[in-house]
Amino acid sequence: MTAQATPPPFSDPQWSQLRQWLETLDERQRWWLSGYLAAANSAPAAVAGTEGTQPVLIGYGTETDNCRHLARTLSEHCGDAGIATEVVDLARLRPRQLARRDHLVIITATHGDGDPPEPIQDFYQGLMGDGAPQLANLKFAVLALGDSSYERFCVTGQEFDQRLEALGGERLIARQDCDVDFEQPARDWIARLLEKLPKANTTDTAQGPARAPTSSPPSYDKHHPLTVEVLVNQNLSAADRAQPIHHLELALDQAIPDLFPGDAVGILADNPPELVAAVLDACELSGEQPVTVNDDAQPLVQALRQTRDLTIAGTSFLAFWAEQSQAPALLELCQAESRRQRAFLRDHQLLDLLHQYPARPPAQALVEALRPLQPRLYDVANSLAVLDDELHLTVKAFHYPFRERHEQGIASRYLLDLQPGDPVRLYPHRNARFRLPDDDAPLILIAEGTGIAPYRAFLQALSQQSQRPPCWLVFAEQRFEDDFLYQLDIQQARADGVLERVDTVFYQDQPGAGLITPLLDQIDRLGTWIDRGAHLYLCGDKGRLSDLESGLKTALDQRQGDGAWKQLGREKRLHRNLY
Repeated sequence: MTAQATPPPFSDPQWSQLRQWLETLDERQRWWLSGYLAAANSAPAAVAGTEGTQPVLIGYGTETDNCRHLARTLSEHCGDAGIATEVVDLARLRPRQLARRDHLVIITATHGDGDPPEPIQDFYQGLMGDGAPQLANLKFAVLALGDSSYERFCVTGQEFDQRLEALGGERLIARQDCDVDFEQPARDWIARLLEKLPKANTTDTAQGPARAPTSSPPSYDKHHPLTVEVLVNQNLSAADRAQPIHHLELALDQAIPDLFPGDAVGILADNPPELVAAVLDACELSGEQPVTVNDDAQPLVQALRQTRDLTIAGTSFLAFWAEQSQAPALLELCQAESRRQRAFLRDHQLLDLLHQYPARPPAQALVEALRPLQPRLYDVANSLAVLDDELHLTVKAFHYPFRERHEQGIASRYLLDLQPGDPVRLYPHRNARFRLPDDDAPLILIAEGTGIAPYRAFLQALSQQSQRPPCWLVFAEQRFEDDFLYQLDIQQARADGVLERVDTVFYQDQPGAGLITPLLDQIDRLGTWIDRGAHLYLCGDKGRLSDLESGLKTALDQRQGDGAWKQLGREKRLHRNLY
């Protein structure tokens, strides 16, 4: 019997219009559309459950996409094992929805010293609050990501794990707490979890449409970065500024699909040569010794320069170095509670440890014990729709005191030292929560320092639109004369009508003024814009903008009634990009 093709799930007019529209797309547009539909959070599970059995709900909470990637990886492994899944961002989930589920997996990060990822704050508060539902029918598992250099390591995952049990849930397997080198522990945990999840009826496995072989643009991530070349590295601030701010232009010879204003790139910075040399000297090792990193053979010096954190030791390295050095003080410390170990590590960077407790470790063992060098995210400061062969970044030097010395941030130092022609490794980091809205709602853009970077991309994108929304920029820096970042771009946007209002604050020129000052001075105007449906964006220093947000919440709630600020968040009109 000849198999019958499944008819399209559209009415005849819909199908006719869809086919006509698809015929107008070129190959790149078809590829983009297929990727968009495949990655949509609302996509149905890859595997259908047995009758009466729900898919396993996999919820992730993230700011850097690591947890989202792990959630997708888990879903793929489940599909291979015949387990039905549904992947969802916890920011889109309400705790009461969990009462209707029977299997839940949460994969979440902890940011800073114990903060949940910003997008899932509502879910977190709801689950921890008195109104959370009873979950007696729920079986759950939690994978927690964090950074052990912080006191409250993986606390968000720990709190979810404890709260789900307190609400009556049954734990499938023990929670796994992962440090920055999370890949292998996460893989092992996923393997254990797969044995506990319900299998779908293989005869009911959903079959997707056949995929024609296509030539897709390359996909870049932190394991497969794109290498670009520096075109320009320009100091935007005064030559004598202690923490200069630079504008970088990078040649983009290969397209990065779907990188929009509001998105960022992850920079894979190199450790400074003198730091690498100091580690080699302290360990009495030759940089030419061969080692293996992620199945890639390379000289030790390259591994230390490009792949390993040579600043923060971490508790795992502490245990490794105690064994290598056999120093009584370290051996005793490793038997102490983790709080005491972290207190010690807050006062000892890696080189302090190597110098104070000398040892001669094997090269491969050293590489395996060190934490992986983490990428650093930088907002894209130009619209690729306007200039598609360059990528612009805004970078501020980061200095911090440590004991009796001043240290420099690895990534900012690396970027500020680059010269035209130098290579840079990077990958796209998409931040859908910080993009321009789809409609023509008014925009209020609030920037502190380098937080102006994504707004420069916004203004370039808006300049290409025939119908432009009202746009109000509020920007703060140190001195008008030396630190008005992208002044010409802002003035041009104002002259062209892209910006309706511009307010600036320069701290050293205006003693006592803060970023919030022009907004409080115009609180009625701010309220009117918000009443008109404005989206409010906050970008820059987390400390200053958190203070600003607290002040604006009080002022708006007083003007427009309690809950006005919270309503802004519920309506997805409050966008944060804080660091």
